Amino acid sequence: MRLLIDGDACPNRKEVIELALHYEIETFLFIDFAHDIEDERICIVRCEVGKDSVDQMILSYIQAGDLLISQDYGLASLALLKEALVLHVSGKRISEDNINNLLMSRYLGHISRKQNNHVKGPKKRNQKTSHYFLRELEKIFIEYKNGISQED
Repeated sequence: MRLLIDGDACPNRKEVIELALHYEIETFLFIDFAHDIEDERICIVRCEVGKDSVDQMILSYIQAGDLLISQDYGLASLALLKEALVLHVSGKRISEDNINNLLMSRYLGHISRKQNNHVKGPKKRNQKTSHYFLRELEKIFIEYKNGISQED
């Protein structure tokens, strides 16, 4: 397993990286050149500034069994096709079981905004959400490590 982070929209980035390092998970942070992030302990992949450039680069790297952290449902659906695991920044695991509903809700929100209807956005991130997200991430790392040790 490798961890791929959609750096455009990953809260708790420092904590995510610390967890990955603790569990010895190879980590890639994808950002565009508009961001200035340095961390010698992980691989930082810099992409052109532009619509979907980071997403396209992630898709060129991602492999079966990798874990992607993103809040982009379109990117998540493509990662699932490559048999990757996907964790939303809310801590919810995105899977074949829920991706169609998530994409449909995204589409309906887009249509509603296009018609100038007021649509509430997501709730403001709070400490409870951050803790849940990090706890779910750690569960995935533990599941992965337990799977490795069971195969040995």
